[in-house]
Amino acid sequence: MRFVHFSDTHLGFSDLNKIDATTGINQRESDFYRAWWQAIDKILELKPDFVVHAGDLFQTPRPNNRAIRVGLEGIQRLNDADIPFVVVAGNHSTPRIRQTGSIFESIALFPKVHAAYQSKYERFRVGECALHCVPHCSLSDELSAAYQAVERDADAKYQLFVTHGAWRESDGDLIGSVGEFNEQYIENPAKKLNIAFDYIALGHYHKYLRVAENAYYSGSTERTSFNEVGYSSGLILVDLAQKTHEYVEIQSRPMLSIGPLDCAQLTCESIYEMLEKKQDAVSEGCMLRLELKGLARDTLLLLDLQRIDAIFPQALHIEKIFHPNEENDLHRTTASIGSLPTEFERYLEMQKDFTLDREKFRSMGLSLLDLAEQNEPLE
Repeated sequence: MRFVHFSDTHLGFSDLNKIDATTGINQRESDFYRAWWQAIDKILELKPDFVVHAGDLFQTPRPNNRAIRVGLEGIQRLNDADIPFVVVAGNHSTPRIRQTGSIFESIALFPKVHAAYQSKYERFRVGECALHCVPHCSLSDELSAAYQAVERDADAKYQLFVTHGAWRESDGDLIGSVGEFNEQYIENPAKKLNIAFDYIALGHYHKYLRVAENAYYSGSTERTSFNEVGYSSGLILVDLAQKTHEYVEIQSRPMLSIGPLDCAQLTCESIYEMLEKKQDAVSEGCMLRLELKGLARDTLLLLDLQRIDAIFPQALHIEKIFHPNEENDLHRTTASIGSLPTEFERYLEMQKDFTLDREKFRSMGLSLLDLAEQNEPLE
C-alpha cells in the first residue's frame, strides 16, 4: 500500500499588509491556499491508496469562511477520486474550550474522511492499514490516557501512528519544538507502547525530518516565519510494501536571509553600495530578512529605509534588523508575545498563590476571550 503524509497546511494563515492582485485577499493567506492546491494536485497525480494529514489543517480553531471552503473543496476532490483522508487535529486547530465545537465535526461528514480531534486516541482502518491517531490534547492527562488506549490491531497488516507535537527523546531532549505555549510533547510510541509501527507520521515541526526509525516530520506546505528560512515545503510518499519513502517538494514563496553584515566604520552611502551588490540574490516576490550589525549611532539615525526598500523592489517584504555598535556587543532581543488566550493561560500559570478555582477561572476567561476574538456580544 502507498500513502501520502503531509501536514501543517495552516489554511487561513494571514500576515503582512499585502494584497494579492489576482485574488484581492491577503497575499500570505493566498500563498497558503496555493500551497494547499499544489499538494492536492500532487496527491491526485500520485494516486495513493490514502492520505494522512498530521495536524494543523487550519491556522485557527475557528477558520474564516474562505479557509473552510478551500479546505473542504480540496478534501472533496480527494473524496471524488476515492482517496480516503485521515486527519488529526493539531494545536492550532484545537479549541481551548470544548464548548466552542470543532470544524472537524463538519469535515468528518465526508464519507471517506477519518478525523481524530476530540483529545483522545482513535483508531481507523483503511484497507490493510490500522491508523492509530492521537490528536493534540490540551491536558497532559488526556495525552497520557490517549497513549494508554493504543492497542495493536491484530487483523491489520500494517500499523501506522499519527500525531502532532514536539518529539521528546528518552533523555528529555526535544526535537521539532517551536516554542509554542500549548505544544504537546510526543514520546516515541514504538518504545513507549512496545509496538512495531510500520510508520509514524508527525506534524507540528515545519521541516522535513527523520527523528527515529520510520518516524518523520513531513514539514509544512508553506513557511510561516523567517525562522524557517532554508526549509523546503512538501509531502512524503510512503510505500509500505517496499518499505520506502520519497520526499516530494512543492513550490512555496521564496524566503531569504541576508546578514548579519558588518557595517562598522561604514557610512550610509557605503551601506547602500554594499546592499546593491546583493540585489541579484533576491528573487521576484521574495520575503527578505536583512540584518546589519555594528552600526554607528549616527549612521543608524541617518539610514534611509525607503532607499533600502528601493534597492530590492522585487521583494514582497523586507524585515530589517539593525544592531547598533555597542561596547558590550548588544544583541537584539525580542519578547515572544502570544495570542490573548495564550498570554492569559501563561499568566495563570505564573500565579502561585491563586485563591480562586483555577480551572473554572481559566475556562470562564477563555470563553470570554473567545467571544471577544470573534466580535460576538458578551451575554
